[in-house]
Amino acid sequence: MKKRIILFYLVGIHLFLVVVLLKSNFIERVESKLGLDADKPEITEFFHTMLAYHLRMDGNIPEKSVIFIGDSITQGLAVSAVASLSVNYGIGGDTTVGVLKRIQDYTSISKARTVVISIGINDMKYRKNDEIFANIKSIVEKIPQQIPLVFSAVLPIDEELKGSERRGWNATRIKELNSRVKTWIEPLNNRFFVDAGSSLIDENGNLSDEFHIGDGIHLNSMGNAIWIGLLQGSLEDIQRDVASGMASR
Repeated sequence: MKKRIILFYLVGIHLFLVVVLLKSNFIERVESKLGLDADKPEITEFFHTMLAYHLRMDGNIPEKSVIFIGDSITQGLAVSAVASLSVNYGIGGDTTVGVLKRIQDYTSISKARTVVISIGINDMKYRKNDEIFANIKSIVEKIPQQIPLVFSAVLPIDEELKGSERRGWNATRIKELNSRVKTWIEPLNNRFFVDAGSSLIDENGNLSDEFHIGDGIHLNSMGNAIWIGLLQGSLEDIQRDVASGMASR
């Protein structure tokens, strides 16, 4: 009897660990760090699993929520620290292609207070900046004009990160893409641009060691605190504009 209880306990622990791994992007991050993701498909099983979770709760998202859409950097953000009424639709490893596939499925967007989008770094493994920029434009254009949208610039990375060249990550590409998005989006009505990059880099232009978890790309709590502060400021500006009838700028 005792052996049977121990066996059930061990099986239960293993099943629990499997569920935890499937619901996180831990496996994807390990593969990325070891360089095992070179031939990985752009739309992964993790993407489909997370999207299913999102859609299961999307119909219950309260009106006037702030909706965050992005990749693992967004997924790791404590969005309630930016806005108390908020939802995190970040999916680890996602790209502009993935966002384009799923964004129209989120019915909550039509009643959102604001939509915050941060996407693009993972695209650099698959496509050139011209195509990334075109996809970002398509994403922004799918958000109803009356819903304020904040595009948060692609955050800096540490170019000394092993494998960054293979993934197409470099400061020049990131700066060029952000510049194009900013130039295009800022004149648009109800569209805003936030760039936390200058607050996160070191003297060499890399993501500072003090602001990432050790992999050169994902922000730690200190890095996220800076990003959160800038996003809060942007949302406050939008609210002031809305209150004064100036959101259309």
